[in-house]
Amino acid sequence: MKRLILSAACTLSLASCGGPPTGPNQKLGNESSQTEVKLPAPTIKVFVENSGSMDGYVKGATDFENAVYSYLSDVQHADLGTRIDSLAAKNILVLNYINSEVLQQKPDVREFIEALEPADFKMKGGKRGTSDMSNILDTIISQTDDDEVSIFVSDCIFSPGKKYKAKDNADEYIVAQQIGIKNHIVEKLAKNPNFSIVVMRLTSQFNGIYYNKFDDRQPINNDRPFFMWLMGDKSFLNTILKKVELNQIKGKGVQNIFMISRPLTAILYNISLPQSGNGKYEIAKSEQYAIKNAKTDGRGGNSRFQVGISVNFSNILLPDEYLMNPDNYVVSNKAYGLEITKYSGPRQDLYTHTIKLNLLQPVLSKGTVKISLKNTLPQWINDCTDESGLDINAPGAMEKTYGLSYLLGGVYDAYASDGQYGSITINIK
Repeated sequence: MKRLILSAACTLSLASCGGPPTGPNQKLGNESSQTEVKLPAPTIKVFVENSGSMDGYVKGATDFENAVYSYLSDVQHADLGTRIDSLAAKNILVLNYINSEVLQQKPDVREFIEALEPADFKMKGGKRGTSDMSNILDTIISQTDDDEVSIFVSDCIFSPGKKYKAKDNADEYIVAQQIGIKNHIVEKLAKNPNFSIVVMRLTSQFNGIYYNKFDDRQPINNDRPFFMWLMGDKSFLNTILKKVELNQIKGKGVQNIFMISRPLTAILYNISLPQSGNGKYEIAKSEQYAIKNAKTDGRGGNSRFQVGISVNFSNILLPDEYLMNPDNYVVSNKAYGLEITKYSGPRQDLYTHTIKLNLLQPVLSKGTVKISLKNTLPQWINDCTDESGLDINAPGAMEKTYGLSYLLGGVYDAYASDGQYGSITINIK
C-alpha cells in the first residue's frame, strides 16, 4: 500500500461563488433578500489519463497522487446539494481511466489512487501510445450530462507523433487540434449554454520517460506540470469552487487557474452615495444608473472625483485575481480609471465587489461611461507554453507544456465571441 504524502498547499483566492443569481438590474430601494435554493448534487465523473506520458507521475508516492486524492476526497464529502439518496454520506463519484477509450474502475477513491503505478496503468488497456487531446475532450464533454460534472486529470501534452518528423509540420496537427477542441465545446454550448470549464495547473515529481512531439524519448527525474479540469454546468462549478477550497489541495498546490463561461446577459449593480473628499453628486431618481450635479473636490491638479459602484459578480466564473485586476476592464471614457475591491458594505448578500470609478484629469468629464469586463486568456498560459516541444532539458522547458496555448486557446475560442463577460453603464450629469 502506498503512503500518501501530505504537504501544505498554496493559497489561492477565488471569487465569491453562490449567492444570489444575477437578474434584471435594480436600484437599492428595490432590493430584496434572496433565499439560496439547494439544487440536487451532481454526479462527479473522474477521468485520469493513463497514456504512456503519464507513467512518470505515478512512480511511487507523488504530489500528483496526493493532489488528486485530496481533491477527489474533498469533492466526494462536500455539501454540493441534495443527494439522490437522502441517507447517502457522500457524493457519487464515477472513476475512470482514459486514453483511446474510457476504462471505468471500482468506485473506491482510495483504492483508485493507491493503484496508480506505471504497471497498473499498462494493465488497464486502451491505446497508450499517443494523446489525442481533441478526441479525449470530445469523449469527456459528450459524456457529461447536464446533471453531471467531469474532472479530467492529464499532463495535457499534444502528441503529433513520428509521422510529422520528416516534414517537421507538427504545428499543423496542433492547430487542427485547437479547432477540433473549439468545435466540441461549441456543440456542447448549443445544448447547454451554461456549460463551463475550470483548468488548474499543478506540479509534481515526474520520474520516467518524457515523449517529445515526435515521440522521441528522454528520461527525466524532475518536477513537471499537470492539470485538473472541471467541466459542467456553471451553477455546479460555482458550488464546487465555493464548497471545496482549492487551497486545501495537497502536494504543491495550485499554481495557476483558468476559468471560462458564457457572457452574462446582465450584471446586478448599484451606484453608491459619494464619499467625503471624493467629489459630490446626487443619485438621479428619474433615471436608473445616473447621477446629477456632479462636482469635483478641489481645484486644478488636486481635483478628486470618484463614483463607487456595488457589483454582483457571484455568477461570473472567474477568480478574484482576475476580477480585481483593472487591466481586465475597458472604460469607454479615458478620463477615468478603475479600482476594484471586495465589497464590504451592508448588503453582502447582494454584492461581491466594489468598482471605484476615478477621475484621472483635473476637469470633470460628463456623459455615459461604460465599464466592460474583458474575456481574455490569462498571461500565464503563454508563459507556461513550450513552443518547440523538442528538448525537455532546454532552458525553461521543464516547467512548460508543449502546445498549451493551442489547447486552452481552443477552449477560449469557443466562448470568446465578443471578447467580454459583460458590462455596466452609468451616466454622469
